[in-house]
Amino acid sequence: MMNPVLRREAITSLRGWKNYAVLTFYLSMMTVGAWIFFYTSVYQSYRFSFDPQSIVYLYVTLAAIQMALIVLSVPALTAGSISGERERQTLDLLLVTKLSPFSIVIGKLLSSMAFVLLLIVSTLPVFSIVFYFGSLGIGSLLTLICFTLTTAYMLGGISVFFSCIYKKTVVSIMLVYIVTGVLCFGTLLLVLLPLAVRGAVEPSALGIILKLIPNPGVGFFSLMDNQIGTNILYDAFFNYANSTKSPFVLWASGNLWVLHMAFQLVVGSIFIVLATGLINPVREHKQKNKVVKIKKKKSEE
Repeated sequence: MMNPVLRREAITSLRGWKNYAVLTFYLSMMTVGAWIFFYTSVYQSYRFSFDPQSIVYLYVTLAAIQMALIVLSVPALTAGSISGERERQTLDLLLVTKLSPFSIVIGKLLSSMAFVLLLIVSTLPVFSIVFYFGSLGIGSLLTLICFTLTTAYMLGGISVFFSCIYKKTVVSIMLVYIVTGVLCFGTLLLVLLPLAVRGAVEPSALGIILKLIPNPGVGFFSLMDNQIGTNILYDAFFNYANSTKSPFVLWASGNLWVLHMAFQLVVGSIFIVLATGLINPVREHKQKNKVVKIKKKKSEE
């Protein structure tokens, strides 16, 4: 049986113009990215010829654009899921139904995930250019889709969590972007700053791995390295680490994307559980009574 919240969100979202505008912008960015790649590749090639082997870099370019757009769009789509219900004063109606708080949270998250999946599926014709030249197989694309969906799952879980805490959607969106920025750039600084200090102790490879696992960008480029057969990520971070590397460290340094996907699933699930507790009807009732008491106290003063 389909989740009632998911069914309602699917019906109402198709009536508005915002999702269609997001879809149009998303496809436009992907198409423009592919066109720019082809133009620059042909223009810079000898005698204006096109090298089919370079099509693999088109795959990386399209995947990077898709990943960036998903990271930017998921918080905007999901951060208003619960706070929007509060603003419309419809959250109480949801809480008095037979739906459990978990069903409400999952329904809101799945509605955003379904739209993300729609965005990904809509770009398959653009990615088909890669398959036309035979650079990569369907397995690589399916792995990329799974990685993108787990990223959306983690960001969606964090967005729903902040949406349960704050009444204003804008505040929730900004906080999710801040958390995303910390994951992307804060973890990089933790790794790069010790490397930039002269005379610093040689960092351990395991320490670098543990610091980079939460980073979505590093996880993405680790996946790209794995699929196209390069070692850019390894050369960038692990050449400076100490030479004693265990079998696990050697495996993890080339498969950070696997560890990052596991991290995303765990973190996303934790935030979903926390969000479920935050919209408990008893808690909502206590918060309302607290607000009423504060207003009454101010009016008496």
